[in-house]
Order: sequence, then structure tokens, then C-alpha cells
Amino acid sequence: MSATRASRAKGALRLIPLLIVFAAWQLASQTGALPKSLMPSFVDVMKALADLVRNGEIFYPHTAVSLMRAGVGFAVAVVVGTSIGILMARVRRVQLAVEPILMLIYPVPKPALIPLFMIWLGIGDFSKIAVIALACLVPIVVSSFNGARSVDPMLTWSALARGTSQRKLLWRVVLPCALPQIAAGVRTAIAIAIIVLVSSEFIASEAGLGFLIFSYGGVGAEDAMLAVVLYLAVLGYLLDRLYVLALRRWMGWHAFAH
Repeated sequence: MSATRASRAKGALRLIPLLIVFAAWQLASQTGALPKSLMPSFVDVMKALADLVRNGEIFYPHTAVSLMRAGVGFAVAVVVGTSIGILMARVRRVQLAVEPILMLIYPVPKPALIPLFMIWLGIGDFSKIAVIALACLVPIVVSSFNGARSVDPMLTWSALARGTSQRKLLWRVVLPCALPQIAAGVRTAIAIAIIVLVSSEFIASEAGLGFLIFSYGGVGAEDAMLAVVLYLAVLGYLLDRLYVLALRRWMGWHAFAH
């Protein structure tokens, strides 16, 4: 069996647990074990999702707005978080200054900060992007710090002995060695961005997938609400798969990208 066929077979096997869950969901609805007053059937949810897709309501502006908010916040977190994490690993004073702040922020549920950010920054996109960036920042800073700290000292000593400057050492030795751990932190941040995005769109929003979930739930359209939830789950899964595929192409030399 070729590598491509083996990969496809492995991907198909991963779908079996989901198919079992969906079949059990539908069976429970048909037998009355799960009353439709509590939860619509899987078939009804899929019909509602098909209607949303066919009407185009779920795509524009809601998906576009949500991806913009999550994408901007995520990108800010990647740039700022990677820089802070590496600086903490390389400069002791930066670590001493930033580490207490991270320890304070880390255990706080980021969705709990959404109302506060809206008071400070307004109810528009800026407050939502800011809280997404903050939520994604912590895992990226931690992974970047750990990655930069784990660089083999022999590599840095060897590079310095060959006349490599501190600036070139960062780009040629530290960053490449830290990339696998940074990549793991970035992958975690993708999921966090989706979670915080939906929470932020529940409050004072007129567009976005979180707004759709809240709106349909408020009018009792549970089938449409769950349809958007499933759509969001698939969207998050696809974003993760695209990221892993990019890692396989750019970092195929490391076993992380699987």
C-alpha cells in the first residue's frame, strides 16, 4: 500500500468514532430516548445546516467576520508572543519582569475578561480582537520560552566560536531549534482563538458565528443553533489540519508534524 493510500485509510479510521456518535444521536432521537424538546435529531440539524449553506447566510458576513477577528488576534499573538518568549529566554531581566505577569494572567479564564475589555476598548471589533490576542498570547510565549531555553549550549558555543554575531545566532541557531515547540504552542493557540472568538461574539455583536449561535438559541431554533456549532467545529478542525499540513511541508525534518 502506498503512503498516500495508508494516510487516507488512517484518516478514514479517525472518522469512525464520530460516525458512531452521530448514529447513536439519531437513534436516540428516533426511539424517544432523547426527546426533541431537549435536543433535535442529527438529521434535523444537518437539514438546518444545509439550509444555512444553501442560503449563504452562514458564510457572509458571519464566517468572514469571525475569521477576520480570530485571524488578526491570532497573528498579533504569534508575532508578539514569539518575540516575548525568546527575549525571556535570552535576557534574564526580561524574564524576571514578564514572568510574574504571565503567572497572574495564565489561570484567568479569558472569556471572563470580555466585558472588561469592552468597557475599556468599546463594543466593536477591537475589543474582541484584543481578548483573542491575549488568550492566544500565553501558550505561544510559554512554548517560545521553553523552545529557546532548550537549545543545546554546544550549538550556540560552536556558532559563537566560528564568529557568529548575537543577531545571526538568534536567526541561525536559536529560532530554528525552538521552532518545533513554538509550532506546538501556535497549534494550541488556534483552538483557543476559536473558543474565545465565540464567547466574545455572544456579547454586543451583530455578526459572526458566535452571534448566530446566540441568536438562534434565543429564539428557540435549536436545530439551526446546533448546525452552526457543528459548522464551527468542522471549521476549527479544517484550520488545524491545514496548519499540520503546512508543518509537514515546512518542518518535515521534525517528527512533530503528524
